[in-house]
Amino acid sequence: MKIPAFEKTNMLTPTPKERLTSRPVVVLLLFLVTMIAAEFGRALLQFPCALLISNSLTGSTSLLISLFATTATVGAVLVYCLAIERRTFASLGFIRRGAVNEYAVGLLAGLGLFGLPVLLCAVTGAVTLSPAADTSSLILLPLFFVGFLIQGMSEEMLCRSYLMVSLARKWPLWVCAVTNALLFSLLHLGNPGVTVIALVNIFLFGLFASLLTLRRGSIWMVGAIHSMWNFAQGNLFGIPVSGLAGCPSPLVTEMGEGKWQTLVGGGSFGLEGGLAVTVVLAVACAVVWIASTKKSEVVTE
Repeated sequence: MKIPAFEKTNMLTPTPKERLTSRPVVVLLLFLVTMIAAEFGRALLQFPCALLISNSLTGSTSLLISLFATTATVGAVLVYCLAIERRTFASLGFIRRGAVNEYAVGLLAGLGLFGLPVLLCAVTGAVTLSPAADTSSLILLPLFFVGFLIQGMSEEMLCRSYLMVSLARKWPLWVCAVTNALLFSLLHLGNPGVTVIALVNIFLFGLFASLLTLRRGSIWMVGAIHSMWNFAQGNLFGIPVSGLAGCPSPLVTEMGEGKWQTLVGGGSFGLEGGLAVTVVLAVACAVVWIASTKKSEVVTE
């Protein structure tokens, strides 16, 4: 099997000012510390918001607050990478050239990528789609869209911009891609209704995101795909996002309760816990892997 020879992009080329450790174990420990700091920051942001609207706090409102609170993760990554490791924005994948186009294509790709398993589940009868009876909460859709834009990018910055690139200073790129995808999957261990298939699917998404980031040399497209995948899942189709329900949606998706329907559709965890997503993400990983052994698509300044 041919291993992709990813180009040395601005993400992967260290600058003389960087202060990166070459020991992977230290990198992982520092990643853990940064992640804990990010979670602490999220809690600090969520607490006063929850107090202010405690009398009218609903599942949708609580989830919306948690989405916007992921700005703490963005802040933690920027502080650590820029101030401590002295890396550049380019090393995080924030390439200015073609950024708008990359992001727009990513949003469309994210919608199409999640739409495929929905179609597979609908055709096989694993899920049933119907219009929502109560549409009063749809006024929150723009806020959820912005919230998922922040949340999706925050996770990509944490796992791809930060961890994968830091590990790449010492390890082969394919090892870095697999390692950060594995850790990305383990971060979802505490989600409601998580299963082995769900963890495998989240790993596959992380691997796909890692390969595409290396392929493009930019974080914009992957961040947009991640955000739109979650927004489409929760706010367009009314499906739990990695086990978390509460998103207002014009559609209601009823998950089949039979054994094979749960196997395909994912049950209470949502589509990410089913084999339909496994198939789509496995194909997506294969496509990016094969493409990465051929002509370059790297975005450069």
